[in-house]
Amino acid sequence: MRKFLKNFPILLFLFTSCGGNKRGIESIHINFIGTDDIYIKYPTCQYIIHFYDKKDDTIKFNISKKEFDTIQTLYTEYVKSYPTDTEIYLKDKSLVLTGGSIKKYNFSLNDKNNKIITLIDTGGDNVDKEFKNFMVFDAYIKNLLDFKKELKNKPESNMPSF
Repeated sequence: MRKFLKNFPILLFLFTSCGGNKRGIESIHINFIGTDDIYIKYPTCQYIIHFYDKKDDTIKFNISKKEFDTIQTLYTEYVKSYPTDTEIYLKDKSLVLTGGSIKKYNFSLNDKNNKIITLIDTGGDNVDKEFKNFMVFDAYIKNLLDFKKELKNKPESNMPSF
């Protein structure tokens, strides 16, 4: 018993550092500036399309536990290390700005903190080496949304993009 009590602070530290203080995702809000909003939270998600001349359209869809666990794993592996308020520029190889769009990821974490990562597309798919990891996460989210049957025939926003 003495041995257990002597080692209890170490066991408590190991327990809290290994699982009790996990910084997983509670939800993700993806904002395509001016046009669409996507809210991903297990099990029910929403895709909101904004329109200039009519009421917004909201499409609800579900994600499986396995899909959400994959998002958690990819977040831990590819996104967690980035500081909050990170900006990533997607550019063409000639570095010429040709317009583009802005997509903002707002991660709400289980520990009540937020992490914001902004993708600024300036007309290409070339990204600086240090941001290639985030693009793996972004590609998974795109593929996940592309395969949702509820989103197959979603209307396109007529809002001007920035």
